[in-house]
Amino acid sequence: MDTRIEAFRAAGQRAVDFQLQFQQHDGSFIWDPEIRDAYHKQSYSWGLAGRLRGAHRLINWIASDMLVLADYRGDVYKLSWMAQGVHRLGRFDVSHPIMGWLMQQQAECGGFPHFAGDEWLRCLPTAWAGVAALYFGRPEVAERAAQWCLGLLDQPDEGRYYFRTTLDGKLATAALDPGAQFIDLSAPKQPYWEIGLPWLLMGRLYQATGDGDWLERAGRFFELHLQCAEDRFCHTGSGKSSLAASVHWLNTGDERAREAALTFGQFLLDTQNAEGSWTVGGNEALLIRIDAAAEFSVWLQEMAGMLGAGESED
Repeated sequence: MDTRIEAFRAAGQRAVDFQLQFQQHDGSFIWDPEIRDAYHKQSYSWGLAGRLRGAHRLINWIASDMLVLADYRGDVYKLSWMAQGVHRLGRFDVSHPIMGWLMQQQAECGGFPHFAGDEWLRCLPTAWAGVAALYFGRPEVAERAAQWCLGLLDQPDEGRYYFRTTLDGKLATAALDPGAQFIDLSAPKQPYWEIGLPWLLMGRLYQATGDGDWLERAGRFFELHLQCAEDRFCHTGSGKSSLAASVHWLNTGDERAREAALTFGQFLLDTQNAEGSWTVGGNEALLIRIDAAAEFSVWLQEMAGMLGAGESED
């Protein structure tokens, strides 16, 4: 058995233990009253690590007043995290109301805004909400989101990957928006998740439908990801891509995808702090360390499970 797999699992557990020390006596995860939107990843993180009591205590607190939509101020991306995490634990009392609200945010062209009411649609919330929709048996929502993501593959400027559109689906290039956001394929430290999440969505749609077209489309995003700079799978922005790579390996057996996921896992092992957290971009703020511990523990546990699925326990 690849010893890295067990190391991933152990590192993920340390990250969860680090987070749990900040859970409050009432089950909540607001350690600072000024921070009201930092508990969206915990159910997913703690559930994967088998820390179910803490996860359900947190969800009980969320369910007690369901102020989550107000706390998160219409953040589609963060609420997609929460919908997936609580749904995986069977807490439909929380997951269904959140997902019902999320689906109302989908534009006619299939994309989602980052925040409800935004003037732009963005890849990050669109693909993540699309994945969430599959958990709820809503492939039509996921497919519309995926079709919007596929439109991003038609880029007008060589070496750039713009990842936002107007509300009617027109690509937000520099010609349209002076503040246009994009990945520079030749530069390091890019927001690689804007490619990784649609890659993941295509892979999940293949699993949900068995339609080989989605597998081919997943491969297109993988090939685009491989065109990025050398840190494409060893940067803090590569975590979502590592999950996409793990799913792609399960779906195809492509060893390049497995190596990509292992590369990111090793990066996390090499950069984890002694307390179990990570810093991001040199930022040592507690909020950043807790958030990184939640997200990176998810990728570590998911990778350990998927990449280890083909190995014997002996």
